[in-house]
Amino acid sequence: ITKILEAEAIRLVNIAVQRNKPIVLEVLDTTLSKSAGRYRNRQQNRRMSMFAYKKMQDSIHSRAAKMGVAVFEVNPAFTSQIGKMKYMKQMHISIHQAASYVIGRRGMNLKEQVPKVLQAYTEYKGGKHHWKQWSVLTKAFKVLRPYVFYHVSGQSYPLFNKEICNYGLTQAERDVLQKYVPKVWLEE
Repeated sequence: ITKILEAEAIRLVNIAVQRNKPIVLEVLDTTLSKSAGRYRNRQQNRRMSMFAYKKMQDSIHSRAAKMGVAVFEVNPAFTSQIGKMKYMKQMHISIHQAASYVIGRRGMNLKEQVPKVLQAYTEYKGGKHHWKQWSVLTKAFKVLRPYVFYHVSGQSYPLFNKEICNYGLTQAERDVLQKYVPKVWLEE
């Protein structure tokens, strides 16, 4: 496993050297989320779950230092949600690719502002950090299946509100959305 991870780290850093680009990693701490497994005790499970990620991260840092490539680490908060709501449809990519795009943008110190049409769901109050807005949106749209976002009108979102509310939603999705949208939008 170590040799495979080191080979992939070498390949990644070589690509970064060829393109003269830095590497951006998200800072993940999976010790708490993976600490309770079925087959071993907590301590063994924690070590096993962190092994591959920690090894991969260490290999990338080590190889990048040798080759003179900058490595930035960013907070992964809301990257999947931002990617899903902002970039998945616009760029015709999967939710995971959209999340990695957001991680790259965060590595360049770019902020992901909530689109104006979605700010209606956040009840924006001045002085709040933009991550708070994404938190509210995450709660509002957590029930929606990701593919629903492929069927809204794209970057400009001209019909976003009514489209998102009338695109084949299940009753459970409608019930959750009732807290955040006018009931007129949910009428069929």
